[in-house]
Amino acid sequence: MEKIKAFVFKERSLRSLIWLWGILGTLILSLIVDLLSNSFLSGPWGYGNSFWLIAIYYFFTLFLSYRTYTSKPIFKSFVQFFGQMAVLIIIMSFWGVYSMFMTTDYQENKPWLEEEAPSIFTEDTKLAFPNDAELIHTSVRKWGPNFSKNIVFRVDDINSFGQKATDKYIFNNIVMDFPNIGENSLGESNGNVLLPPFCMESKSVSVVPSYLKVTREVTNPEDFCGQRDALFTQVKLETEIGILMVILPKEKLVWLSSSYWF
Repeated sequence: MEKIKAFVFKERSLRSLIWLWGILGTLILSLIVDLLSNSFLSGPWGYGNSFWLIAIYYFFTLFLSYRTYTSKPIFKSFVQFFGQMAVLIIIMSFWGVYSMFMTTDYQENKPWLEEEAPSIFTEDTKLAFPNDAELIHTSVRKWGPNFSKNIVFRVDDINSFGQKATDKYIFNNIVMDFPNIGENSLGESNGNVLLPPFCMESKSVSVVPSYLKVTREVTNPEDFCGQRDALFTQVKLETEIGILMVILPKEKLVWLSSSYWF
């Protein structure tokens, strides 16, 4: 601990401070912020929860630099601050483009996904999330700039829910054997959806959420796979949006899939 303290507070030249804290430190800080913001607890879009580290780091580095400047310390500290911000913006801009277009990910049944599931269902379908609903599965899949959200829940009074749904949308009676629905297979050309990795022989998928390839566990929703009598409706079909809803009356399940394309 004493060695770390001695290293941090060691007297350095202005050039060393700029290279150490302004460039190298900012690069390391960017990696830490990205790592924390992509954690399972905050979710893939939790950058705001980690940005407080930037403020702490910048106050700390400016304090160290202020002690070194012998003339116009306030002015030079502000110049250094804007220089560090420029470095940070450049780094985060490059990472932002890479993260948006080059990464893939799949996460399921995380606390933040379960928390937002009812509001997503209501927003996408304009139907109230049933009070007696039991959330079976919720997941998000990212493929480059495209992503999809999937929600599966069980409703005891499926007839009452089905009546409310059919009053708002037109459903077709079909047989679903995921990913096949009726005589067609769901996908970008049918339903405009980015499907979750359900009903596969493998119980995991390989993704690249950040820098390295990792394996994510896949859990199939109970009573979902195999041939099922189903009610199907396309809630929304646009060039960049595909939302569908499937009701499985016998299993008392409702599946909502919402996809958003770049």
